[in-house]
Amino acid sequence: MNCDEIRNLIFSYIDNEADEDEKLLIEEHIENCDECKKELEEYRKIIKALNDLPDEEPPAGYCKRLHEKLLNSKVTVFKDESVIESNTPKKRKSKYGWVKYASLAAAVVLVFTVAAINNLKLSGMKSTENNIAYDSAEPSAPQAAPRAESPAELKSYSVRGNEFADQDYNNQERIASEESGYAGVKDKISTMSLDTREMKIIKSGTIYAQTEDYDNFLKDLEDKISSLGGFIENNNTEVYQVHNDNKLMYGNLKLRIPQESFYELISYLESFTEVRRKNVSENDVTKEYYEKDNKVKNLEIQEQHLRDLFEKAQTVEEMLQIENELRRIRTEIDALNISLADINDRAAMSTINLEVEEVKGAAFTIKGEKSVWERAREGFINTVNSIVRGFGNFIVSIISAAPIVVPAAIIFIILLFRIKKYWKKKI
Repeated sequence: MNCDEIRNLIFSYIDNEADEDEKLLIEEHIENCDECKKELEEYRKIIKALNDLPDEEPPAGYCKRLHEKLLNSKVTVFKDESVIESNTPKKRKSKYGWVKYASLAAAVVLVFTVAAINNLKLSGMKSTENNIAYDSAEPSAPQAAPRAESPAELKSYSVRGNEFADQDYNNQERIASEESGYAGVKDKISTMSLDTREMKIIKSGTIYAQTEDYDNFLKDLEDKISSLGGFIENNNTEVYQVHNDNKLMYGNLKLRIPQESFYELISYLESFTEVRRKNVSENDVTKEYYEKDNKVKNLEIQEQHLRDLFEKAQTVEEMLQIENELRRIRTEIDALNISLADINDRAAMSTINLEVEEVKGAAFTIKGEKSVWERAREGFINTVNSIVRGFGNFIVSIISAAPIVVPAAIIFIILLFRIKKYWKKKI
């Protein structure tokens, strides 16, 4: 599906009104399309904000004032009606007054019956699961004689006057024969599918393992997967820790392997790594696959019937209706084929999500205790080094502050001389 089709179905998906196939297609599209995913989240936020709005309370005294106004208006209406009744002479009730209402009811029923018949006739023109017939022309009054045509043409294609009834009857017979033939084809397809269908098993696994040499393990793993006919679909590797200037690596890999080599690769991983967590599953999607496959075949048969009807269409309206139905069926066929291809891919190539963490083996070294002389010597050396470092830091600080200290000292000396001179003159 493209983005426009997803936008048309997005509200059905939010309201949980979409069927399972549409939900699957929408979720697969949203996972791969950031724009549609963002639009879905915005709709959900808007709906949540609207649902969170508080209920507004009416102003104080509003209900009481409204009640009084209703009472006043009711009294006024009753007074007006009593005046009208008193001034108007009473009419004699007709003994057969019910006939008028019965006639109206019969007319309404007749109108709804005619509308229902027209709707049934129009719906019969559209596609159904068994067959699709398009014939939207309405019977019309006899018109002027058409141009000279052969009797066969008049019987098959004329849509004028009283000849329309003969054409409609012939179409009904043709539709019935096509339906019986289509049912036989459908039963034949179902029987063949049951006899020759292949099991569709999707195998998948998740493994968390540790190794002491990540680079060599990754190289050996690539060689092993290549020999089995698989490949690494995704590889995210990063440094997760640094220990004694050694970088410890972490990798998250998605492995695709032929179904028949699935357990062989798992045994290989268990042999060459320390597996900490393992989860393996097998999902049988045979029924789902062949239901979709049969649906595609049935839709293709319907598509062929539509193309045959398109060749026999007489009016532009019929052609447009058939084209719209063809477009809808082709869209549904394409969506189902995408789903079938995805199932085939996952059934033929199993998936293993592998997390690998590089670790270092524990190394224990027993060191002897130092003697008193050695500890005293180290303490003396550390003290001398501290003094030297402190004196060096002091010198560095003075030199670093010289651009500020020197001008400040000069200004201070000048001020000091001026102050002394001032006091001498005053004395």
